[in-house]
Amino acid sequence: MEKIIREIDLFIFDLDGTLADSKDDLKATINHTLKSFGMKALTDAETRELVGNGITNVFKNMTGKSEEEKYETIRTYIEYLESHLLDTTVPFPGVIETLAGIEKRKAVVTNKLVRMAERVVTALGMADHIDLIVGSDSTPKMKPDPAPLYLTIESFNVAPEKTVMVGDTVDDVLSAKAAGVISCGVSYGFGRMEDLKDAGADIIIDSFSDLKFHFR
Repeated sequence: MEKIIREIDLFIFDLDGTLADSKDDLKATINHTLKSFGMKALTDAETRELVGNGITNVFKNMTGKSEEEKYETIRTYIEYLESHLLDTTVPFPGVIETLAGIEKRKAVVTNKLVRMAERVVTALGMADHIDLIVGSDSTPKMKPDPAPLYLTIESFNVAPEKTVMVGDTVDDVLSAKAAGVISCGVSYGFGRMEDLKDAGADIIIDSFSDLKFHFR
């Protein structure tokens, strides 16, 4: 059976775990933060699950901590990450070439602060291929809330059904579904394949370059 290739006007990409392989830098940052507050370091598997569920959300929901302690935890995390943002982070295979080949509007929607996302996108050679970056400080709520996707769609004046959100976590899928856009999960990032399926991802790809087999 011939695959259906969907016509898309706007591609929206998550950053960490989708465009950028940042797992080592994020793990180092998380463990620095945890150790700073007397907590034990995480394993690779624990880190993957934590990132997949939204790092700052986890810190915000820490039990037994005052609001001031939670704020300090997040501040420590952000400060360390800003200093170690690009120690080992690289683009995933095929990302630059695939972005260059997509002749439609392209945006990044990330739960990173915009200033940090801009640094990553620029340093990894993606800036010429991205038209807009929406971060955690762009809207009052972050993914999985649809607000960042609504802002992005409105910025380009495109129809939700002609938009695809490409990401590696359940938050990406849930945000896409809430905004009425197509959801494309990637299996190589922080999220787990079974979780992406359970969340209702419309399509799941195993490598970034596989986008061309589903969208144009």
